[in-house]
Amino acid sequence: MPALLIYGATGYTGRLATQHAKQVGLEIVVGGRSETIKAFASELDLPYRLFDLKDLKHIDSALTGVTVLLNCAGPFHRTAEPLITACIRNKVHYLDVAAELDSYKLAEKHDAQAKAANVMLLPGCGGSVAMLGCLAGHAVARLNNTAPTRIDISLYVAGSMSRGSAISASENLTAECLQVVDGELAPQEATNTIQLDFDNGGGLVTNYPVTLPDLFTLRRSTKVPNIRTFVHAAGDAFPTGDLAALPIGPTAEQRAAAPYHAAVVVTGADGSVARSVLHTVNGYTFTGKASVEGAGRVLAGAVKAGFRTPAEVFGSQFVEVVEGSSIKDF
Repeated sequence: MPALLIYGATGYTGRLATQHAKQVGLEIVVGGRSETIKAFASELDLPYRLFDLKDLKHIDSALTGVTVLLNCAGPFHRTAEPLITACIRNKVHYLDVAAELDSYKLAEKHDAQAKAANVMLLPGCGGSVAMLGCLAGHAVARLNNTAPTRIDISLYVAGSMSRGSAISASENLTAECLQVVDGELAPQEATNTIQLDFDNGGGLVTNYPVTLPDLFTLRRSTKVPNIRTFVHAAGDAFPTGDLAALPIGPTAEQRAAAPYHAAVVVTGADGSVARSVLHTVNGYTFTGKASVEGAGRVLAGAVKAGFRTPAEVFGSQFVEVVEGSSIKDF
């Protein structure tokens, strides 16, 4: 039976993914670079593999018998390169939960090699890339009689960050505010805010342009030439100060009290507009479940070699497999 290796299983998101994978009955091996992986594996009665990403032979040995790797260990600019290259060498499909643009550039860089090895590289199998990719794909499909020319899409982020996410974000924030113009990444003014209604009772709210990895993935999955990504943050979504002193992550109760939303406006060549919103669970809850659902589908044979996106592989309905997620049209 094919096995799923979850690397970074003792991190906040890794634990959520591992617990869900065990709950749904997937054959799992947990992996990490520190001794804490042993105790966690014992707690869940799972096999484990302890390995250092600086040792290529060690990684190759750890991938023996593995069909799919789900990388939950950030910062991903440190972990993605050695794991992606090892997956290609060992013909293992690579998934991760990265929110860092560099991880997607890296997957694109290795696209040809992955295709030659019949290996799929699926970064962002969870989080905003799955949420926004499915929402945008759904809205684009609503423009039946005209070509879509622009996507404006925003994520409503609620609740607090995990310690790992905050540290990873602090190391990977880009000073550039980017958009896609005529199919290419281009600068955007940070003052170009838009007003959107997330259909959550808050009415129109201001959304700020940010460089999300969705610029990369939406360009790939929708082929729409002009794309802008935004965020509306509620509460303490982006912490400051001593990030190492943060709690490991929000509690289950805190996550339940902080659902996420997303809104998209797709404009067609004839000026027609399709508006849709996504209502879903907290981002961490969503990522833990969606990444495991994706891994399970890949284990079952849902594979397209090379660099891919969740919406491209699983379709726009993928986001709704997570209980509490639904798309509404306007």
